Amino acid sequence: MTRGSTVRVSRTDYYQVLGVPRDAPHGMIRDAFVRLSRRHHPDHSGDLPRRLQEVQQAYRCLSNGVTRAEYDRLLEVGDSEHQRRQVAVLRRLHRHDRRRGASASRVSLRRQRRIALAVLAGLFVATLLMQQLSA
Repeated sequence: MTRGSTVRVSRTDYYQVLGVPRDAPHGMIRDAFVRLSRRHHPDHSGDLPRRLQEVQQAYRCLSNGVTRAEYDRLLEVGDSEHQRRQVAVLRRLHRHDRRRGASASRVSLRRQRRIALAVLAGLFVATLLMQQLSA
């Protein structure tokens, strides 16, 4: 990442915050921002300002072509890294299940996988933060 960049890695997907697809044109992003700003403005809805701040942060990132391209690149890198780790964890769980035999119940396997995915999500965020700090 370049120095002085305004893109910050976060756990939220800005496209999901605005409710637009990743290939949305600028006009669709702006329309979504205006609609959500009106809906979540504290004067109109009584919502917490935190939701409005998320919408504003998402729009700030996606409205600028440079920061949007950088954010998209980070999402692609993060998605591929996350998928690679997820496959590795599922392989380990499968090997572990075979060693345990048929005594493992379906519920405990689901729970183990949920825990493994939660750990992976934490590792994913930490990896992205480390990449951002090292750049």
